[in-house]
Amino acid sequence: MDERKPAAKKSGTATRKRTATSKKRKASAAGAGDTDLSAVMPWIPRSQLEALIASSVNNGTAITTEDVINAMPEHEKWRIDSSGKKKQSYSPVKSGPERINTGAFDSVDSTTMLNIFMHLNCKEKYTCVTSVCKGWREFKTTMPSLFLDLSDNSWTDRGRGVKMTAEKLLALMDWVPHLGQITGLRITTQDKCNPNTCKQIVKKLVAAKKAAGAPMITKLVLHGQKIYGSLIPVLTKNEVGKNLTSLSFYNVSFTQKTKLGEALGDLFKTLTYLEELHMPLDGDFHPEVMSPLKRARSGASTLLRVLDITGGWRSRVSLGDLSKLGTCAPELEVLRVGELRRPSSRQYTDALLGMVDFDLSSLHGGSLEQVLASPMQSLPRLKEFAVGRLIGSSYGGAPKYATTEEVNSLLRWLLAGMPALENFSFTHGETYMSKKDKKRYSSPPLPGIVSCGGEELMWPHSLKHLSLSSFYLEPDTFTENTEFPSLTSLKLNWCGGNVDTIINGLRRTHPNVEVTKKEKQSLW
Repeated sequence: MDERKPAAKKSGTATRKRTATSKKRKASAAGAGDTDLSAVMPWIPRSQLEALIASSVNNGTAITTEDVINAMPEHEKWRIDSSGKKKQSYSPVKSGPERINTGAFDSVDSTTMLNIFMHLNCKEKYTCVTSVCKGWREFKTTMPSLFLDLSDNSWTDRGRGVKMTAEKLLALMDWVPHLGQITGLRITTQDKCNPNTCKQIVKKLVAAKKAAGAPMITKLVLHGQKIYGSLIPVLTKNEVGKNLTSLSFYNVSFTQKTKLGEALGDLFKTLTYLEELHMPLDGDFHPEVMSPLKRARSGASTLLRVLDITGGWRSRVSLGDLSKLGTCAPELEVLRVGELRRPSSRQYTDALLGMVDFDLSSLHGGSLEQVLASPMQSLPRLKEFAVGRLIGSSYGGAPKYATTEEVNSLLRWLLAGMPALENFSFTHGETYMSKKDKKRYSSPPLPGIVSCGGEELMWPHSLKHLSLSSFYLEPDTFTENTEFPSLTSLKLNWCGGNVDTIINGLRRTHPNVEVTKKEKQSLW
């Protein structure tokens, strides 16, 4: 009987054939991988490819892999390795992941990730760290500098989301990983806020600072109608103000109920490093509280550079106080006022700032002339000055606007005391009238900025940015004789029907000045 096994022999032959075929395929695949430039070709400009092909034809040489890679722009070569293959990690900042479970951000290094976060406000960063996913919660501890500044207003916006209150701020301070290292704080209060909660916030901050051995905050914002004078002794006792460079008040109430105005003097005595003061005046504000700040600045090691008293409905500064500002604070570089007014009582004239009831255009005879007869005390360092309005926003009865002559005289007086001015914003404003008043009275014409005699204003040669709002400008307001050697931008907002003519004229006489306009739009 024949016991041979031809099937086994046949199987061995087939195995050898398959092995040979597999080796050929692997060799072919390896050879193809060395010349696969599909990751390179999409990033080479067409002009570069055409030049490469033309050079190959003219020289009679083949295009090598190195030639193709070299044709790739330098700023795109991070996408491939030295052989022209696509990198496993497609990140331009790393070759491998630094974390896991953060999605597409796994391959982004911490420095770049921190730079991305720093473009967000406090509320957005908090949302990212707590609500995106579990992996993102690690950023709270791995990036301790994320929550060092808690002073922005992202929690008080009018959009959707949680509004910050003093109670929620207290809870947020428990959540912040390195409370002792924070540099800025905003204490926000609402109608139902307990004033004692604000004191607890300050005490928690001071305790964390002492435990960490860190210096006190440099920026403090007090926000809301429930900021009471009883908070000030807590701030002064714990020396919160000794390192402050920026102090801001928003929507606070200086009334007998809050007693805030009476207590601010003690805080101002400690502000020897203060550089920026933002105090929108609204309500009954007594300017006597500014006197301690003047005394504190007399021995200060830094200068008060920014004084901003805009934002309130009745943010007003008298012309008399403004004329003395050069004596009280000649170091100012930025000054923003809400409304220019004259004092109505002697006690306000003795203070640095005042909130009084005055309509510029209602002056007759020597009243305005007496104020402007004496030159304004110079502010030699002032670079930015802004006037929010010259008249009140609402008025019972017929509106009273300033005349062109009054505005022109006031401008001359102001500009003469600001020789180094670079940014000047000046608004006349318009008075709102009820429907009843509109039926009885007509709106007066807006003033211009050229005197009746036609004499042009002498704008400072250092002026770079000029903004005029709510005026009626004549076509010859700016002529070829108007000197703007440093001006780069001019904004004309609601300045009448001659704006286009003025713009065309300025483009011919001052081609380097960029002029923009804004016209009124009907709400209906």
